Amino acid sequence: MATSVRVGSTRIASLDWVRGLMLLASVAANSLLETPPWFNHTVWDGVHLLDAIFPVFVTLSGCGLAFALHRRVKPWPLVRRVVVLFAVGQLYGAITLDSWDLATWTVTGVLQLYAFVVAVVGLLHLVTRSWWGWVIITIVLACGYTVVLAVWGLGCGDGGLTRTCNPSGIVDPAVFGAEHVYHQGRFGHDPVGLMAGWGALVSASAGATMGHVILAVRRHGGSRGAGASPARAILPLLACAVGALLVAQACIWVPEQVAGADVLVMKRLWTPPFALRLAAPVAVALLLGHLLLDGERRGVVSGVIRGASYPLIALGRNSLLVYFGSHIVMSVLSRPLELTAPGAGPSGVDVVVTTTIARELAQVLAVDGQVQLTWTCAALLFWTLLACALRRGSLYLRP
Repeated sequence: MATSVRVGSTRIASLDWVRGLMLLASVAANSLLETPPWFNHTVWDGVHLLDAIFPVFVTLSGCGLAFALHRRVKPWPLVRRVVVLFAVGQLYGAITLDSWDLATWTVTGVLQLYAFVVAVVGLLHLVTRSWWGWVIITIVLACGYTVVLAVWGLGCGDGGLTRTCNPSGIVDPAVFGAEHVYHQGRFGHDPVGLMAGWGALVSASAGATMGHVILAVRRHGGSRGAGASPARAILPLLACAVGALLVAQACIWVPEQVAGADVLVMKRLWTPPFALRLAAPVAVALLLGHLLLDGERRGVVSGVIRGASYPLIALGRNSLLVYFGSHIVMSVLSRPLELTAPGAGPSGVDVVVTTTIARELAQVLAVDGQVQLTWTCAALLFWTLLACALRRGSLYLRP
């Protein structure tokens, strides 16, 4: 299912460009040999930098689905895609977690959540393929999930939602079984379970709204199907960003004022305020890409911009491969590896050292002692060159 589209005579490249930027951040984050606490996923409430990457991916996927499904929805290709994503997600989870025991096989996961989002957003395109319809869907999903979290939090007492009192801790184990969710249910929630999936739908719906806004501007702003000037999208996309921030704030303020409920801004439950606050900068990034790349400008400056954007667009067009492939590669390279260091111990005794393949390779590749920097640059170079080669051959991973 393609995620870029032609309206009139030009291709919309801004989506792939923004995806490319997101993938640079993702690959760089995956390459970290040690993840500092301030960067790593939060334990519960709050947001760290690593918490933002996958939700941005999902938001952009919603935009891509809007581009792909704006004319019609083909049910069987949609079903096939969802089934393939879910099946591959099972294998992906087993590889990244290095867990092959069926008794504790994790059913939920990032690809399974992505498959769920694709299925629901695809079905909702049977209901509406207009930007205003997706505005309504986004608001309804956000408000509905906010109500559930607020009501549940009131039942948790003064502390509100906690790791031991939240809807995910009840719903996900009940549906999938405690042994088949995140850390076998020991953490009291599943950040990629059904409840988090509701929040992911808010992100994807916001992205779908942006996609349909871009399409509407291009359809109705040009003459003879040539498409509108990208500048015509400035106000609509800025309105998307401001609207997302306003709805996010309402999801915090209204429950607090009406019932004294505290709806947290957090990734662990993928709350609506979290989803929509991230959607706002995504809308701004899409606008920037739209102004730079979409349209029929000619000239030296335009050529330089397009040439410089080639690697980012190449990454974006193979976003599934690069995003999930880089996770798989680094998870395999980061598994514990025991090596014997001859004579490294007291009195020249051999010592068994626990390390990883990634760390050993990084030490070999290090330039001027910059182990982490060299390793990160090598990872970025590898995935960028691979994406460029695949784009040159018109090879794209699309389930």
